[in-house]
This record gives sequence, structure tokens and C-alpha cells, in this order.
Amino acid sequence: MDGLFLDSEPQWHLSQQEICARYNYAWDDDDQRICIGGPLSRVGDYISDICAHDMTGPQVVQELTEMMLIKLSSKAILMPGAFDAVERVRQVMPVALVSASPRILMDAALTTLPKDFFQFSISADDVARTKPFPDPYLEAAKRMGVPTGSCVVFEDSLTGIASAKSAGCAVVAVPHYVEVTLAQKVRVVTSLEEVSLDFLAEFHSAI
Repeated sequence: MDGLFLDSEPQWHLSQQEICARYNYAWDDDDQRICIGGPLSRVGDYISDICAHDMTGPQVVQELTEMMLIKLSSKAILMPGAFDAVERVRQVMPVALVSASPRILMDAALTTLPKDFFQFSISADDVARTKPFPDPYLEAAKRMGVPTGSCVVFEDSLTGIASAKSAGCAVVAVPHYVEVTLAQKVRVVTSLEEVSLDFLAEFHSAI
């Protein structure tokens, strides 16, 4: 969701900067790169360790969630080509939204979309272990009633890519803040604008 479908990484960046600024710590792109893709528990522990020593990791997570809930509820911006890419693909196959964000943030973002735009969504609250573990994508494939080897996952973070690969899915990476190494079941594009049905058919035939 964040950084792939929603252009929300700047909002996450700002929220993290706002908390760290209270402790005279300047949150920068290196910090963002370390934390991108979640899970939020890792982000909370990271901020607690580097500057917010009077807050626990869970307390940081709670404050970040409250800040992002306001931002996403008032202004959720889609990444270039995201809406049209999903519209094209969902005409021929089911599309789900799988995120390491909590349910409350996913639901806030989804209110900006047409009803039933995604067949279903899976949040960090819906699985025992979220990304980088395979659980979210295993659950998605289970709900779709298909083997994970028949699924293509779109991800922007190394955490998400690791989750998808460990679940046995093919991956189309749209990197954000990170570099992705090509592999047998991994393709890299610069934007969801490049995603077409022909692209997916060619990718599927190659794997």
C-alpha cells in the first residue's frame, strides 16, 4: 500500500520527522530507507532506540498511527498509474491489497477508493506475523483459492519483496528508496504505469 499504491511515504517521512524533531534528531532518507516496508513495530523500536528514549517502541507506534490516520483520512494520494493499473488487471483476475500497516490505516486509505475496488485487503492485524514473513501473501493466496506460485505480487520495499518471495510468489518490484536485484521470479519497473496485461502475460510465460 504505502509507497506502491499510495504516495504516502512522504507522509510517513514527515510524521517520523515530527516525532524525532522533538528530540533534536533529524530524520533523513537513510533512516527512511532502514524502516521502509515496516513492520511498524520495527519502526517504533528504531525511533525509540535512536532518540525517543523516554518512549517505548509501542508508544512510538501508537503516536505514528494516530498521526498517519489524520493524514490519510484527509488526503490519500495515489502513486502515478496505480489506479489504472489495478483497473486493467482486475478485469481479468482478482486483485487484493496486502500491507504491513494496521487495519485502521488501511481502512482510512480505502475510503478514498470506489467500493470493492480490491477483492479484499490484508493488514498487519489480520495475520500472526506480518512482512517480512510470508504469512500475509500465504493468506492472500488462500483467500483467492490459488497456489502462491500463480500469484504476482507488486512491492516497493525489500521487506515486502522478501515476504512475497518466501511465500513462493513472483514479484514485480517498483523500488522506492531501495535498490532491487533482478532474479528469476523478480522483475523491476519504474512505475505502475508500465504494468499492462501484455506485460503480465510475458512475465508469467518467462517464469
